[in-house]
Amino acid sequence: MPVATAVIFDCYGTLTVSATREARAAGHELVAAALGVDLDAYAAAMTNTWQERARGRLGDLPQTLRVIANACGVDPDEATLAHASAVRRETQRAFLELRPDAVPTLRALNERGLKTAVVSDCTHELAEQWPELAVAPYVGATVFSVVEGLKKPEPAIFLLASERLGIRPAEALYVGDGDGNELPGSAAVGMRPIRLLTPDHAHGHVFDPVTWTGATTSSLQEVLDILDEEQ
Repeated sequence: MPVATAVIFDCYGTLTVSATREARAAGHELVAAALGVDLDAYAAAMTNTWQERARGRLGDLPQTLRVIANACGVDPDEATLAHASAVRRETQRAFLELRPDAVPTLRALNERGLKTAVVSDCTHELAEQWPELAVAPYVGATVFSVVEGLKKPEPAIFLLASERLGIRPAEALYVGDGDGNELPGSAAVGMRPIRLLTPDHAHGHVFDPVTWTGATTSSLQEVLDILDEEQ
């Protein structure tokens, strides 16, 4: 087994604290109100379009919200879309609370000379807000589903991260909470997946149930210990 030269991280629920189902629902309520649509219809439309939204297939953020509003029987004007887009950005920014050990862990990886990347199933907000995050300077490559038109667990999304880092997949540890079937997906291309499992995951929002019997870690900091054991 090759010694790891890179660590690839998921974003939501991994580098960030898991957003609760209640927090996600509250965000939906604010955006639905801004769009002037029924909350239940909005929530259903968001769920039904997740696969397309995560791949950027509904257009930019205002265009995406227009599609959602139309599905709810409403045709918003440009001012309404601009307002709703701003509200959506703010609700999503609230879900980017970094774990306390995220920056120290990534900094330590950089100091050790390891390459780092982030692979995330996401919508436009993360791609826009990424440069603002304190972890951004320590991440060598990003692969955002909404930008690339790819989504976990498609092999291409993991291979793209390897390509951007200039490594073979077998040289990478992949660390994620497991949503999106990312752990078996990364393993399928030859990466070594590790599930981050912390108390906040018990109440976190996930799109896909996580079933994983492989390696786990209880903190990002422990990834450094795992790497030490390889030496």
